[in-house]
Amino acid sequence: MEQIYKQYYSRLFSFINSKVHDTEDAKDILSEVFIKIYKNIDKLDSDEKLTSWIFTITRNSIIDFYRKDAKNRDNIEFNEEYIFKDKEQADAISELSECIEPIINSLAPKYAQALYLSEIKELKQKEIADKLDISSSSIKNIIFRGKKQIKEKLHQCCSYKYDNFGNIVEFDIKDKNCNFC
Repeated sequence: MEQIYKQYYSRLFSFINSKVHDTEDAKDILSEVFIKIYKNIDKLDSDEKLTSWIFTITRNSIIDFYRKDAKNRDNIEFNEEYIFKDKEQADAISELSECIEPIINSLAPKYAQALYLSEIKELKQKEIADKLDISSSSIKNIIFRGKKQIKEKLHQCCSYKYDNFGNIVEFDIKDKNCNFC
């Protein structure tokens, strides 16, 4: 359980905070998520589905938060689609997120370090530049090139379906021997 906590804490907190936009609420929801994971981990059939399962718990906890909040605000009805525009999109993103960190780790160290700080730790480019003692323009360039490499590796490994707005709604792994997904 400790390994799951360490591995998913930052990603889940960022995901939750992006949906509720309040740090304290995000921390409360995250606590509930880890309690649910702890209570139900033995019901998970396969470790292969761990990330999808965890993100499903997280998404449902966010939905519960908004439903509860709507009841507290004069019975305004909660609209799940406002938060998760499309369940397929949310599922695809949560599954695809499993691939990102291994791909980042496969990049050259200068790209991996900058992208880890940018995409996983969600630091601002100025903070990354200061931390790595590199100019802001160099960091911007490194992150751009690193993201381009990630995109190329994802397209080698997977095929995607997009909605009319360019959002990924579904993906399939092309190569079952893919080292990332």
